[in-house]
Amino acid sequence: MKSMKRGFKHSLFTALVLLGLMAVAACTLPTSEAKTAEPAVAAAQPTELRAARAPAPEPARDPYDVEIVPLTLAQCGQCHPTYFEAIRDEGGKHRFDCRECHEVFHAYSPVRQNWDDIMPDCASCHTLPHGEKLTDCLGCHINPHAPLYIPYAQTPVADVCADCHGGPAAELAQFPSLHTEQDCTLCHYDQHGYVPSCFECHGPHYQGQPLVSCAECHPVHKPLEMTFTATTGARTCEACHTTAYTDWEKTPSKHGQVNCTVCHTDHGLIPTCASCHGAPHSANLHERFPNCLTCHLNVHDLPVRRR
Repeated sequence: MKSMKRGFKHSLFTALVLLGLMAVAACTLPTSEAKTAEPAVAAAQPTELRAARAPAPEPARDPYDVEIVPLTLAQCGQCHPTYFEAIRDEGGKHRFDCRECHEVFHAYSPVRQNWDDIMPDCASCHTLPHGEKLTDCLGCHINPHAPLYIPYAQTPVADVCADCHGGPAAELAQFPSLHTEQDCTLCHYDQHGYVPSCFECHGPHYQGQPLVSCAECHPVHKPLEMTFTATTGARTCEACHTTAYTDWEKTPSKHGQVNCTVCHTDHGLIPTCASCHGAPHSANLHERFPNCLTCHLNVHDLPVRRR
């Protein structure tokens, strides 16, 4: 009897447990489904909110609805780099805004061939600085963007050069020398303004002679009209007056202690002994020997002839 009661209680307990589990499952099923659906709803909400808050798209803008502004130098240089660099490096007084000269641009027509109409004229700014003889500016200034670079014209060069360099041209004509017979471009061969070294054609008078000393004696365009200063060294004279220099260099007399230019103050000047020495001997002796070199045989060495 007792065992039957225990079996019944056990079966009843098991049934109650199963019923409880079923009830719990029935109650929680909607909640699980809801929780499963919640992330989709939550994820959808921000997108919808963003769409609602986004500004309305702007209407298409007319690309020509802009204000025209002048080009800058850098913008000109993007298409015309050669001209830009020429002005930058050798433009001289032409280093200003492109539009100062080019008031009309991008107007060339290969059909109309209107190049001359749109290109600026030199005379719009410049008069004829070189006179009526030279009216073709581009004959020398071949590149208006680099006006300081002047290759030489193919016309007679001396005539063209003389228009601006009248002084040198006059000296060459007035004082004939081998320089007179040469074309200007023989010396000034590189470009306008090039000043050559004398040593490009001529050797020095002595080893180590400084270049600057050439022009102290020889004016470039009249080289035979020699001048010199009191400080011009005797070695410079030696180049042409070798015998006199050799005698002077070895003499024990006081003449060996003074520079050539002390006596020869001008080129070619032969001074008299009296200009420095006056009358150093008696009147009777000077009367007998009026020429000093009768006794003092060599003015640069001053040996004395003894009877």
